[in-house]
Amino acid sequence: MKNNIPICLILLILLVSACKKKSNDTIHPTDKEFVSFQFKAGLNPDLTNTVEGQIIDSLIVLEISQTINNEALIASFEFKGKAVFIGTAEQKSGVTINDFSQPIDYIIHAKDNSTKKYTVIVKRSDDLKTVLPHIFIEVEDGAEIVEKDTYLHATITIDGKGSYEDYTGLTQIKGRGNTSWYLPKKPYRLKLHVKAPLLGLPAYKDWVLLAEYLDGSMLYNSVPFKAARQLGIPYTNHIIPVELTINNVYKGVYAFTEHKEVGVGRIDIGKNGLLLELDNNYDEDWKFQSNYFGLPVMIQYPKSKDMNNERLAAIRADFETFESLVFDDSFPDNNYLDYIDDQAFVDYLIVYELTLNQEINHPKSTYINKLAGGKYRMGIIWDFDWAYGFKPETGHYYEQTATWPLFVDISYPGTLFFKRLMEAPHMQQLFKERWNWFITYKYRELKEYVRVYAYTIQPALANDHDLWGPRGSTGNTEQDLQKVLNWLEARKNFIDSNINNF
Repeated sequence: MKNNIPICLILLILLVSACKKKSNDTIHPTDKEFVSFQFKAGLNPDLTNTVEGQIIDSLIVLEISQTINNEALIASFEFKGKAVFIGTAEQKSGVTINDFSQPIDYIIHAKDNSTKKYTVIVKRSDDLKTVLPHIFIEVEDGAEIVEKDTYLHATITIDGKGSYEDYTGLTQIKGRGNTSWYLPKKPYRLKLHVKAPLLGLPAYKDWVLLAEYLDGSMLYNSVPFKAARQLGIPYTNHIIPVELTINNVYKGVYAFTEHKEVGVGRIDIGKNGLLLELDNNYDEDWKFQSNYFGLPVMIQYPKSKDMNNERLAAIRADFETFESLVFDDSFPDNNYLDYIDDQAFVDYLIVYELTLNQEINHPKSTYINKLAGGKYRMGIIWDFDWAYGFKPETGHYYEQTATWPLFVDISYPGTLFFKRLMEAPHMQQLFKERWNWFITYKYRELKEYVRVYAYTIQPALANDHDLWGPRGSTGNTEQDLQKVLNWLEARKNFIDSNINNF
């Protein structure tokens, strides 16, 4: 009996065999990479939609909403290599449950036993998006923005790139800032015609576009604002990187953030609260030079229209009562803690120590808030242009500056006042406790956030540098990022080694 196998079936078998052999041939002994990484809805009961991970070099970022439990998620993935591990535990796609409340390192082992590490970060929906929205401003009659005292009428259009809500509306725009206004790349202030929740933030009229001119890596605001949120410092601004075009002229990468104003969803100190700014520019309507340390104290809230000489005198008297306790020979063995929130002060100092923000010494852009009947609290944090050991001749992140003490020049009013506060044993002990907590539980997350921020702005940096020059950037995102992370690590080590020797 003849074995009559159809010739078409034989050809099909040969074709499948060849394809299978070709597929196997594409997996080389040295291959070790993720092809895809996701949380599937069917495997994770809290998810209504599958969440795709964005793979950026050795970083994988996924975004989930605030309502999702991130402590027990099952990842599904495709990879090239022999096996995938977390530590010594082998990972099975669609099976293994992990806690993603902190970044996790996945290790892919190749057939030749070489390995590659991927860091997986699961971000909440209110954290940094891995896209760069674009803001378009059209000023009436195409007018140039040449001053910071007069608003110009304009329209604003925001392309949210699918991750933020698009927006179009009427606005006004003017310049802003002190020193930063006189740099080539200008910062701007926006005032919408009607309140709107731009880029997912609570609805307000007033917004700010920070130019971040002084360093071309444009990472120096990502560190303090994230750290402040991790520490729970009230009213911390959000920093959202955007691209900006004005009158059809591309202006580069900017940091979009809230204007510094009192209100629900911003600096929520209530109608009878107090917001002070210590700044030697000393350019507000209502202000005083404090009696004991010579601090330049300006009243940001109550608003100027609600102030009078009697109210100014009451604010000054209360502040100087607190200041006198810090100045007095009996300090710290007096009741100064009746006037200042110790943890708020220490958390603020941790951010400024970690970033070596020298603005506090002059002082400049140093804010203190107070609820009615409450204690003085440091915050909001603001203005990190002169942090990270910045000098015009060396820029930011110069290696040797990581070991500079924050308080150096004893002649500055800010130095005299805040250094004396930190001489109190109670403040020193609390600083140690909060610092150790931060380093143990939050520091790694901070570094991963900065890494995501760097890769988020990467596609637009070349265009920004074409306009404004590299400004200390190498032009390579990974090298710029490593310079920042190396400086942070050196700074952390310096604080660790000196924490017992205030």
